[in-house]
Amino acid sequence: MPSSKKKSAKKGGKRAPGASAKSTSAVRSNEQIIGNTWRSKVAKKAVTRELNEALVYESTTDRRKELLAEMDSLDGKHVDETGATVGEMMPVTYETPPMINFTQKERFMLTVGKTAPFHIDKRYHGIPSNMMTSAGYDANDMECAKRWKGTEATLHILLPHLSMGDEEAAVFLGECYLDKEDVVHFAMNFAKASSSFDWPDSFACHQCPFCCKMALPVSDKANKTSIEEGSYILIVQKIMQTIYTPGAFGKQMMQRVHRGLPRLCCKGCFEKNFVQEAGKGDEYSFPSILQHDINLYAEVDSELAKGLVKIERDEADVDDDQMILSAFSMFQLYEKCGMCSAVDEAIYVKTRQESEMMGLSVENLAVK
Repeated sequence: MPSSKKKSAKKGGKRAPGASAKSTSAVRSNEQIIGNTWRSKVAKKAVTRELNEALVYESTTDRRKELLAEMDSLDGKHVDETGATVGEMMPVTYETPPMINFTQKERFMLTVGKTAPFHIDKRYHGIPSNMMTSAGYDANDMECAKRWKGTEATLHILLPHLSMGDEEAAVFLGECYLDKEDVVHFAMNFAKASSSFDWPDSFACHQCPFCCKMALPVSDKANKTSIEEGSYILIVQKIMQTIYTPGAFGKQMMQRVHRGLPRLCCKGCFEKNFVQEAGKGDEYSFPSILQHDINLYAEVDSELAKGLVKIERDEADVDDDQMILSAFSMFQLYEKCGMCSAVDEAIYVKTRQESEMMGLSVENLAVK
């Protein structure tokens, strides 16, 4: 259940992993299901099954029904000058206390509403020099940063009230399908125990930022209809929190921490709110934008393409252009090709500049 209602596993919080909302069996949180397997990233079949059952249950809880009804009631109402539902009206879902307590909390909420018109901004980020020398990165992350040449285009999504002039707030990755294995990979990658900071767990990845429906995996990867029903638009949203800790001479030290959170959007919600500007190029209209996804960086037989999971949209069509990446593979490609590093670099530099302008001493600015 969303963070405003649920307790963490350490406090005795529980969640039913049953496959239907009627389940009354003993319940376990994602953290209890995963245990320490997030360290090895290898899950047993029982863990895969239970995590997927937990996701299905999460999509049918009473709290989920309340959220869906609330988003419906806000649709088209309380709009600002841009035509979007104002951020103050958005419900708390999986936001953690450090996110909610952020000075400009609307910028880091996880919902934008069903009425949230957005534009696409095409940008070119330079060499991520800070990301190549740490800034919260490990050795593998730094190697990925070195792949970015600074000449590649990045499509940013200017989501209402999440952007507020911050073009790096969200990044468009493309259309993907959700696999049961993706559910496990997201759960491990965003396990609470995997970070020393209080971030949302993988359920936030599955929740559509527009309507709050939960993305569920395809039921039959050999069936075209099933693939379409289990396919989504993947974006990466910037979330941030500010932490104050005791410093020297009795002063408080401020630490700002950023994380890029993958979000699976309903295709219908994405298309409905996309303010299309076809005259500017294919990237600015739907469905043409889908031909400009991050898969362009993973050419067949390239180093980046190794290990990525993809399936054909139609068994009769073997053209690679008709292949669709799994959700977690698409997110992996975002990190491996260096785009993640380039975006992190832009956020790192801008956040430090903003802090200095406000006269704040940022002793430790991290991006993980």
